[in-house]
Amino acid sequence: MTIKVQIENPIDARIRLKARKTMDGNILILDHPEIDIVLALKSKKVLAISKTQYGDHVYATQSRLFEHLGKQGVIDRATVHGGNIYGSLEGTIVESNEPARVDPIQMTLYSVVSFLLEEKPHYSAIKQYEIGFEKEILEPGDADSTELGHIPHKKRKGTMTQYAGINTAYGLYGMYEE
Repeated sequence: MTIKVQIENPIDARIRLKARKTMDGNILILDHPEIDIVLALKSKKVLAISKTQYGDHVYATQSRLFEHLGKQGVIDRATVHGGNIYGSLEGTIVESNEPARVDPIQMTLYSVVSFLLEEKPHYSAIKQYEIGFEKEILEPGDADSTELGHIPHKKRKGTMTQYAGINTAYGLYGMYEE
């Protein structure tokens, strides 16, 4: 069975990324809030590294990335495995049958950008929730607050004692009050 795809109008796409080129020529993409994505150009690999945290949520993000890249046909799903960096995943970029027409690195970049665009609404909603929660705590409305007025300072309040030794465990703390 032969599948033939003919593109009438090739797409001239431009993308904006927070990306850097490393000294050895790799592309480091920093746009995602939980992971950094490395495109290793010489070894033709994609590497997803955790930014700060390690856990199931970071692994789930990395897994979604490689699931997306696999569905796009950019990486070989059979090559996805844990990398040599703790908490990382990596996969091999598939070689193009028509290298003159399709650059695998450019296609991988385009697929990574489409993954980042899919993830953006989720992380924007989390950020908005955190901002709203912080505002609700720091600046509560009239329904969620009361006026306390001026509370005078006292030397000793509540059950605070000046001495907290072994006698407090036996309820003898009253012996040392002035």
